[in-house]
Amino acid sequence: MQALKDIHFSKQYSNFGDTAVTLNDIYGLGLIALFLILSACINFINLATAQSVNRGKEVGIRKVMGAIRPQLVVQFLTETILITASSMVFACIFSELALSPLSSFLKLPISSAVSLNIEMVGFLLILLILVTILAGFYPALILSGLNPVSALKNRFRIQTGIISCRTLLIVAQFSVTVILIIGTLMVIRQMKYMREKPLGFDKDHIILVNFPGDSASLSRQQLFRNKISQVNGIKMLSFFARPPLSGLMNTTNFYIDGRENKDFEVRLSMSDEHYFDLFGLNFISGKVYGKSDTANAYVTNETFIKKIGISNPQLALGKIISQNGRTGPIVGIVKDFNDQSLKEQISPMIFYQEKRQFYSMGIKLEQLQLENAKKEVEAIWTSMFPNEIYNAKFIDDDIQRYYESERVTGMLLTTFGTLIMFIAFIGLFGLVSFIAAQRSREVAIRKILGASNLELVTMLNGSFIKLILIANVIAWPIAYLLIDKWLSSFAYRSSIGIWPFVFAMTASLLITLIIVTLRSYRVANTNAVNVLRYE
Repeated sequence: MQALKDIHFSKQYSNFGDTAVTLNDIYGLGLIALFLILSACINFINLATAQSVNRGKEVGIRKVMGAIRPQLVVQFLTETILITASSMVFACIFSELALSPLSSFLKLPISSAVSLNIEMVGFLLILLILVTILAGFYPALILSGLNPVSALKNRFRIQTGIISCRTLLIVAQFSVTVILIIGTLMVIRQMKYMREKPLGFDKDHIILVNFPGDSASLSRQQLFRNKISQVNGIKMLSFFARPPLSGLMNTTNFYIDGRENKDFEVRLSMSDEHYFDLFGLNFISGKVYGKSDTANAYVTNETFIKKIGISNPQLALGKIISQNGRTGPIVGIVKDFNDQSLKEQISPMIFYQEKRQFYSMGIKLEQLQLENAKKEVEAIWTSMFPNEIYNAKFIDDDIQRYYESERVTGMLLTTFGTLIMFIAFIGLFGLVSFIAAQRSREVAIRKILGASNLELVTMLNGSFIKLILIANVIAWPIAYLLIDKWLSSFAYRSSIGIWPFVFAMTASLLITLIIVTLRSYRVANTNAVNVLRYE
């Protein structure tokens, strides 16, 4: 039983369109969006407060002319809200333009990014207000609080408060950036691990076709097999209820040697005698059952016999299994293979024949004759089942669907992580440019006193490098906890190595060094006479 309202957000069972989107996915996207907005707000705050010196005289004159602090706060907030509103208009336009590629990427139909309904309008208004407050309130508070006499003389000092807040914001921004870099690298690593991990069965060059389930079609299975066998390029064909890793769950209670098992349920796989050869399953004991229309013998996997307390596979042969009115001996045990996504442990399984349940077939093709063989199979299908749709697909393509969510997550993390890095370093460049300009007189005096360009660049680099190192120290444990939580959803997972953390630190330090050095060198290389001629 499953509540109707839970179907859309639950992947426990497949829904009609295979379009289940978990709430975790939605919350993850929302968190990335929040990081993007906060990163942009941090840039705005840093640059607005850094440029407060340039607007000091304006504030001083307005106060002398009678402006009070609340009026100035409203003025600066109004400037911010105009900038934010303009950005929102461009964002809506770009969102509409991005609909087609986004819909293709997510494989979901999206009618409109900005529907003019009351919910969307309300959301945009709330977002406009929140971003305006986040980005504009602190700079407005700082600028409106300047002393008019000091501001007009250009002698005001608000650097202590600004630097402490600015330092906090820079560390927070780069901590988020480092977390996203590490997270992206680990998602890519886990996806690579899942692609390369042996699944325990052969999936290459096998096409899957849904066989008609009506009794008339089922009676023609043997005739269809005979015709297919004559096609050049066909190596093997098998009928079954479901292929490995299909996602379809069919479990039941069972009896073993007349004793009811209450410890666990067993997963059922109805298949003909060719199933094991088709998918290259290896027997560790016994053999495959013979041809039959109904269950007269069982094959199990290793996990099953371990679950019933038998360590030696030979001792399991001959044990009698009864389930759903079908009784037969165990005649073979196959080596374990991944019958579900790598997020799940291998299930205890039993295989048996039940022709009425053979709703799928797998056809193994010769690699050199793939296209010709596919066309001939389709022609035979069309002639025998003219009223049925031919829907062949390769099993490895079907398996990729299991990890579509992780693929999308990896792509989104890569895209938005890169975007957040770009925003962070653009903000850093602006801040470095301003601070370098503010310290130009100091740099000129140091040059006159004998400091080299290298010493000056090192001096200007020092404070920013410390901030990046602090950001990495904060980001590493947070990133580790988040990654460990994400990987805990996989039964088979890659290890959390040190290299993503080292790479994130190296990349952030290297880019910071390049940005700060380029801007600092320009200031350090300026002629000291031109800077100090009016002092």
